[in-house]
Amino acid sequence: MNTELPITETKDGVLTITFNRPEKLNALTTAIYIHIRDQVLAASTNDEISVVVLKGNGRAFSSGYDLKAQMSQRTMEQKLLSQHLDANGARWAIWNCRKPVVASVHGYCLAGALELVLPADFTIAAETCKFGIPEILYGGGPAFNMFPWMMSHKKAKEIILMGEHFSAQQAYEVGLVNKVVPDDQLVDTTNRYVERLKRMPRGAIWINKQGLNRAYETAGMVPHINSWPDMLTVLEHMPDPTRDSFREKVLKDGPRAGMEFRDGIFDK
Repeated sequence: MNTELPITETKDGVLTITFNRPEKLNALTTAIYIHIRDQVLAASTNDEISVVVLKGNGRAFSSGYDLKAQMSQRTMEQKLLSQHLDANGARWAIWNCRKPVVASVHGYCLAGALELVLPADFTIAAETCKFGIPEILYGGGPAFNMFPWMMSHKKAKEIILMGEHFSAQQAYEVGLVNKVVPDDQLVDTTNRYVERLKRMPRGAIWINKQGLNRAYETAGMVPHINSWPDMLTVLEHMPDPTRDSFREKVLKDGPRAGMEFRDGIFDK
């Protein structure tokens, strides 16, 4: 049994998936993506489930993909398959789920974790939550780039090309979250959303959600997003001394040393 997989509970018509690696700020792994994908796919057609909730234990929703795993040596084919089928497979499962998916985020919601909540139907954020897409700082980028479909191109570029953290209020202002609440009201606010959604006619939720999704899909969002893992895999084979030094630090001395190296370059 993998004790680092999310805690999964179904109660009163709600499937709750809780990230449970608090000592690592709930850093994501391929196994966690697969677990989310499979659980959400099953919930979509399970008549006993009306709502899906994503949340995290400890100090953060999630800091993003586990850096040591991300920097490990894998073939191009392995990386492409994992990005398309596992990581983005989980995100598309959320987007296509017949049931509403609610993300309840606090602490940090960064990188792959932020990309995971982009396709969620509702995101409720604690006011101290920090968001960001820092992948560019170590020579990467977002594998599930929904940002241009959610905001102006200037804001999307600021988020992706600057790689800085931004606040929950800023996330709200650009449309990434539905509501920002005081930290001690996050659970109650999430529960209010869930209880209301549970009472909605299930068929109407599904058809209306699907209709809204199709507005983006017919405009070309799906092939656009699906092209990003391919481009990022090519990017990894382009010479980049910063990325190579960052990878060496992470693999040799651990993620914290890698982040200190990265911050020493950019936080001046």
